[in-house]
Amino acid sequence: MIRSAAIVGMGALGLLFGEPIAAALGPEHAAFVMDGARLRRHQGDVYRINGKTASFSMRASEEVREPYDLVILAVKYPGLEQALATMAPCIGPNTILISLMNGITSEDILAERFGAEKVLYSVAQEMDAQRYGTELTFTRRGRLLLGVPKDGDPGVGAARERALQEVCEFFTRAQVPYAVDPDIRTRQWSKWMLNVGCNQVCMVFDQGYGPCMEEGSLPFALMTGAMREVIALAGKRGIPVGEKELAEYLAIERTLDPEAVPSMGQDRRQHRRSEVELFAGEVLRQGRELGVETPVNAYLYRRVQEIEASYAD
Repeated sequence: MIRSAAIVGMGALGLLFGEPIAAALGPEHAAFVMDGARLRRHQGDVYRINGKTASFSMRASEEVREPYDLVILAVKYPGLEQALATMAPCIGPNTILISLMNGITSEDILAERFGAEKVLYSVAQEMDAQRYGTELTFTRRGRLLLGVPKDGDPGVGAARERALQEVCEFFTRAQVPYAVDPDIRTRQWSKWMLNVGCNQVCMVFDQGYGPCMEEGSLPFALMTGAMREVIALAGKRGIPVGEKELAEYLAIERTLDPEAVPSMGQDRRQHRRSEVELFAGEVLRQGRELGVETPVNAYLYRRVQEIEASYAD
């Protein structure tokens, strides 16, 4: 049974799902864990979620003496290396790891660092959370989709299945919205496809979900073009992501606050480095490997680099 949880990362997703977990376990058993320097900078911060003050326990990773039952990684890609070091003291032989990061690579990175048997696959979707400073707002909390890949070592798979049962029981108790997906790898690629299109186009045009969903517009054409390049890569990998999944995820996007912007759009407005390497960068790398042309993502990658180079650091 999961009795303690650590969340690494206090961005939109960390706060979004950390709130019900902290409420379920209490401050003595749930904490946002960070390095000591970051704790000193933020321990006096007052957080507000949809206008209501929220209190959280924060701990310095240097002071962690006992492993947690569950560790949730909720950072953006530029902070990943630091996060891996931060979370290491929280992990013991029986710790379960979940990543809320975008992209399709974080589970493999966690497995290589801490052991594949500890890592559940997850996808966070259907939320429109925005965090600016210490304020988090959302109209849809979304949910987590959890699962165990069908391929791989049977022993690892069995350990992950046991972990999945524990996490499902805990999330039910904590009232964290979730579902189990029997084909989690396809789900992960489908969400990545949406991020490659939506996240990058909203950032490049500095627009919310609504304007980017206007059919016939340039943003919509670039968004769907970038998504179809992911479909081409998926076909080469034998992953069943196609027009059906593209339509499904565009339908999800239409349910979100049309004025909200996804994480890369928030990065642009706050002059932060984005996750472009997880999106266009990864598409370009896989395109070179698999012999797939990716001109739309090449354009988006170049534009994001130009935008980030314009920040007055």
